[in-house]
Amino acid sequence: MHQQIRIFIYFGLIMAIALVLSKYLPISYQPANWRISQVEEPVIADIDSVKKTPSEVVDSIEKVVEAPNLLKDTIIEKHFLTCSSLFLDQLNKLHQELVVAKDSNRNIRILHYGDSQIEGDRITARIRQSFQNRFGGSGPGLTTVYDPQRLNPSVWIDSKGDWKIHNVYSRRNKLPNKQYGLMGRTASLQASTKGEFRMSPSKWAESHAANYQKIRLFIVPHKDTVLIKGQIKETEVINDSLVPSSDLTEINWVFEQLSPRLKIELESKQAIHILGCALDSTCGVSVDNIALRGQSSPMFHQTNADLFTAMGEHLNIRLVMLQFGTNVIPTVDTNYHFYKVQLAKQFDLLKKYLPGIPVIVIGITDAAHFSDGKLVAYDHLHRIRDAQKAVTLEYDFAFFDLYEAMGGSGSIIEWSKKSPRWALTDYIHLSRRGGEEAASYITKALWQHFNEYEKMDSSLVTQNSKL
Repeated sequence: MHQQIRIFIYFGLIMAIALVLSKYLPISYQPANWRISQVEEPVIADIDSVKKTPSEVVDSIEKVVEAPNLLKDTIIEKHFLTCSSLFLDQLNKLHQELVVAKDSNRNIRILHYGDSQIEGDRITARIRQSFQNRFGGSGPGLTTVYDPQRLNPSVWIDSKGDWKIHNVYSRRNKLPNKQYGLMGRTASLQASTKGEFRMSPSKWAESHAANYQKIRLFIVPHKDTVLIKGQIKETEVINDSLVPSSDLTEINWVFEQLSPRLKIELESKQAIHILGCALDSTCGVSVDNIALRGQSSPMFHQTNADLFTAMGEHLNIRLVMLQFGTNVIPTVDTNYHFYKVQLAKQFDLLKKYLPGIPVIVIGITDAAHFSDGKLVAYDHLHRIRDAQKAVTLEYDFAFFDLYEAMGGSGSIIEWSKKSPRWALTDYIHLSRRGGEEAASYITKALWQHFNEYEKMDSSLVTQNSKL
């Protein structure tokens, strides 16, 4: 009891002293207003790519991304393709190379990266056909040598042996040292085993894609001799021995006949890692379908930089198309700042790996879902599109607005009603027919610029002939 009285007295004395101090020694301290200063993340209002002026777009980009060497430039928008004059200069140079590719016996390569929206060669197949119709070339382009699910309908790959597939986005069978190339996919034959793969044209391929003459195999640096044999029917046409190498190895063959049904056998005491096999013509245009299912970006940060750049030097890449965003749909946000940062990191790496190469970012498509039993369009997709467009223009890449090209909000519902369907009934993915339509929008925008370049060139020729 006495202990409790003493505690009460001590408490009373402390309160009295505090009262006297606060009266005679005032302290300007307000606990409610005292806090650690914080740097607020900038909140960017929605950027309407159709209604806002180019200067407003550039201002918004400056607030979001701190990319090096920002240059304000004229922004041009035509047929849903928005770009800077710097990109148009790059596009003009590309056109000049494309025009002479066939006659100069050169092969020009276009990479089309994307998520599941382009899987199965959707969209890419028609883009490839359009380019090859106009500028020459044939073949389905890059493919893996192990495709048990037959994801690429433009060429049949049948494999035998102890093969494994490794993807940049998968933790299963992950490769050490990030031994992935341009495709983000590596096929491996296990050590001290024999394996084979057979290639043959697919009846589903577009007419040009079904024809190839040049076959190129890209092998990761290897520590043991690799034996390679090849047969067409029962005739041996390849018998090579690759010595150990610390560099990327390309081995290629050119055949007189179109699309040979070729069987290739491999053997080594060490595992053989193959980055891809290019099936092309000897000149013209090649367009590769590189689909990374379930990803919101091309995952360049998971790829070995040396292998990527070395493969790029071998393949003469002159244009890159990036088509992602489908997997961001479930995430609803106000301005998608996180996605801009994610894409900016990928763009930095792309500029490092393939410097000076023009890049076209193809925006997200429309999508819909059921809400209270009613099919409705997602109402936040324009914000994803705007985020893609903002960071794309910051890097002097071009942005193709596929969302608006296909009709904007609710268009996926209308596409799914067409016969045959242009969209699948998951109301997210395009059908093969819808992919062809989307591809036609993209190539139409490019052809508009190419046609202008050709008119300018012809007028210069006419003027010179008059001098």
